[in-house]
Amino acid sequence: CRLDTIGYSVQGRLLLALKISDKVIRNEDEPEFLYTSTMHGDETVGYVLLLRLADYLLTQYGQGTQEGVRVSNLIDNMEIWINPLANPDGTYRLGGDTTVSNARRYNFNGVDLNRNFPDRINDTVNTGNGRQPETRAFMEFARKHNFTLSANFHGGAQVVNYAWDNGTPSGTYSMCPDDQWFIRLSRKYATTNPDMMNGGFTNGITNGCAWYAIYGGRQDWIYWWHGGRETTIELYNTKNPP
Repeated sequence: CRLDTIGYSVQGRLLLALKISDKVIRNEDEPEFLYTSTMHGDETVGYVLLLRLADYLLTQYGQGTQEGVRVSNLIDNMEIWINPLANPDGTYRLGGDTTVSNARRYNFNGVDLNRNFPDRINDTVNTGNGRQPETRAFMEFARKHNFTLSANFHGGAQVVNYAWDNGTPSGTYSMCPDDQWFIRLSRKYATTNPDMMNGGFTNGITNGCAWYAIYGGRQDWIYWWHGGRETTIELYNTKNPP
């Protein structure tokens, strides 16, 4: 396990990512997978769960149990990246670094980071110029890697959301080239969670634009410009539970 700084927030907090692999100091010819969470600072469930996931992977690795063998196989044959907190200024808005009770959605500048990425429809210049430091840092991080698959954890609903997130008009299904693949993947994840299956969405999944359209979202950006397949997973109806 190696801890990397991928950038800095507006207030200078570290944007951190863990690399978990069998040879962390090497860039191996292996699939790269990214878990990331809490780019909306008040959606904290994924933040905690990704810390627990990192601990689970590292403590199970090398164990002779069925779980240990499965985890070891993943770590030996992939490069797994975990970014638990993509918007620390929003999460620790008023509490220094000691409480998330006053967390808010936006970064310190009041910007929704999931509306700040280049967009294939209405913001087609793929540069970091004029964007928030958290956005620029992630864009550079993604440019240095080849994330085959990624999941971006949010809160406020219970559903797996897949591309496209944008289209016209809002509420209309916006089909991407890998539509059927995304449906199969999303259902595979949703069916592991009874709460998600009962979250009010058919099969626990939704096309992003069919739910509501957004522009400048990260999953569409990484798919359109980098060929990475990302889903936005809404983990829990309450954004910032006790």
